Amino acid sequence: MEKITILIVEDDGILAASLEATLAALGYRPLRPVATGEEAEQVAAGEQPDLILMDVGLAGAINGVEAARRIHAKCDIPIVFLTGYSQDPSTRPAKGAFPHGYLVKPVPERELTAAIEMALYRHVLDRQVRNREEGLRTLIENV
Repeated sequence: MEKITILIVEDDGILAASLEATLAALGYRPLRPVATGEEAEQVAAGEQPDLILMDVGLAGAINGVEAARRIHAKCDIPIVFLTGYSQDPSTRPAKGAFPHGYLVKPVPERELTAAIEMALYRHVLDRQVRNREEGLRTLIENV
């Protein structure tokens, strides 16, 4: 069975390295972490990871929420947001980017694992719902 590939988008190099090591120890295949939304867009389009862990506040011209919106416009990849603040005002706009989860850093290994597994599971279910909706639309249009 192929390992689940995860892209880490985090501008704190120490935290990115820690997440990368944790994911590898948990049996995932982390891609090389990136620090900007622009890099995240490029890597997501090219590598098509199974999941993205995205910091809300990023270095560069666009933040994590905007990067997630742009990625979702091009790719069907679930995104779990990371933030350093539980009362971060960015949680409201983050909802509009349709995240599959939201974690407060530093993330305990157990919570990280649960969030990843639930996000991947929800992504599969969301895809099944979309496929069924398309099938019903086609059926109705042909009646």
